[in-house]
Amino acid sequence: MPAIRLVLPAPLRALLARGAGSAMLSGFLLVALLTMVGKIVAFAKDALVANKLGTASELDAFMLVFGFYTFIGSVLGGGIPESFVPAYAELRERRGLRRAYRLGIQSVASHFAALLICGGLLALAAPWVVAWATKGFEPAKQALAVSLLRGLLPFLLCFGVAQHLGAWLRAGKTFLLAASAPMLVPLGIVIALLLAGNQVNAWTLVSGTVWGAVAHLAVLLVAIIRRLPRRLSWWRCSLRHREPGLRVVLRNAVPFLIGGVAFGSAVVVDQTMAAWLTAGSVAVLGYSDKVCAIVLAVTAGPASDVLFPHFAELVARRDWNGLRKRLFASAGIIVSASLPMTLAMCFLAPWIVRILFERGAFGPQDTQRVAEVLRYAAFQIPFYILGTVAARIVISLQASRYMLTIAFSALFLNASLNWLFMRHLGAAGIALSTTIVHCICALATCGTCLLVIRRKEAA
Repeated sequence: MPAIRLVLPAPLRALLARGAGSAMLSGFLLVALLTMVGKIVAFAKDALVANKLGTASELDAFMLVFGFYTFIGSVLGGGIPESFVPAYAELRERRGLRRAYRLGIQSVASHFAALLICGGLLALAAPWVVAWATKGFEPAKQALAVSLLRGLLPFLLCFGVAQHLGAWLRAGKTFLLAASAPMLVPLGIVIALLLAGNQVNAWTLVSGTVWGAVAHLAVLLVAIIRRLPRRLSWWRCSLRHREPGLRVVLRNAVPFLIGGVAFGSAVVVDQTMAAWLTAGSVAVLGYSDKVCAIVLAVTAGPASDVLFPHFAELVARRDWNGLRKRLFASAGIIVSASLPMTLAMCFLAPWIVRILFERGAFGPQDTQRVAEVLRYAAFQIPFYILGTVAARIVISLQASRYMLTIAFSALFLNASLNWLFMRHLGAAGIALSTTIVHCICALATCGTCLLVIRRKEAA
């Protein structure tokens, strides 16, 4: 049956088409715009939380548990969903939509089972996990963290499955809903805080987070179900007969899971080593990362989301020359667009930090420290975007084992360069180390793409 898509109104769609000149570029602009709107909603949520709870002790427990679940969900969400997209595109190209839909159903079920197992083990081990991660917490605060960890379990399930459904929608080049639905989670927290009035506590945040995640999942689930065949016989076949491509998806997901742990651990390593420096170095590094994250959220994320299905289609058609040209074209556009932005951030770093953060307890001296780190951290932006886009090509080529090697090499190199540079530059040395590592990883990933493409051509 023909796919049902959520589309923009005709005037706005025509404006985007005329302004962008191509469907791919207009898709990038749309995702970037929606990502920016999502960031605004998230910022409003953070401001309201700060207004209601300030730096309350229970907020520490919630933030720790929420960050832990987000990390686990992101790692699991980088496994099966990432390996699913190229397999889905190839099956759709060669066997038709019905077989591809069957793979989608079985991949979602497998992902949900993995999330359920991890969540159940985490709930059982909650006291030991919290005791290990919160050694500085008082016993009452640790007990609260254990309760919050178990209370947020539905968030992990909904967040993980929603990531998979979002990848499925993007594989069909339906970017509007996949990019806009995640803002329902911070919106749910905002609604919960407003309804609670003056009776706000950590459980208010839990309820808002869980109901926001449920709404996020429900919206994507309805969009997916509307695409699928309505015949009961097709559903019986999809649930009873295993799709051969599922084995490929699960096999390729393992390197992504391990690589996600390695890449995610890099932030932990940076923060841990920054704690060895003078007081406030962890916070200074964190503020610098927040500024870079704003830029990367509206560049790297939309670019990879929009380009990923195009790469997967080229691989499914065995268009190796077209894939190589798309890589070179993407690299040229990324460098041309991001380098002026990077230079501007480097020169305007004090002004940017002053506008964003300098108020209250954050004084001019803090601005100077963060700006110094930001000048080094800003140069990671073009390499981060290029590496993210090139990684999508490696995923499309189903050569994810190479990404595993790059991930662990990057983790070791990051720790080594941190140790070398932080002795002379402090927190700025850690930022410089991160930039160098992203540069090397981007070049290594692009080289891997060209190598695998050449082997595919030879075969």
